[in-house]
Amino acid sequence: WGGPPGGGGGIAPPSVTYTLHVPDHIVPAILGKGGQVVREMMEMSGATIKISQKGEYVPGTTNRTITITGSQHSASYAHQLVSQKIPQQ
Repeated sequence: WGGPPGGGGGIAPPSVTYTLHVPDHIVPAILGKGGQVVREMMEMSGATIKISQKGEYVPGTTNRTITITGSQHSASYAHQLVSQKIPQQ
């Protein structure tokens, strides 16, 4: 026997991470009731969206950190979906 161990389905595409800092009072609009909105955004985009816990702020601010990870396409799409929930000043 002696062949290489079982082959997988090729190489995974490189993963991309976006980090956003969002005012604490906007986070509920991104999460949705029981996390439903953020779950839908993850399903639509295929990316992972993580939001820091309440009270875990960017130092010196009351902004929370949102981390979006996925392929270039899925992370970029998720970033767009999240950005739509943030009111522009």
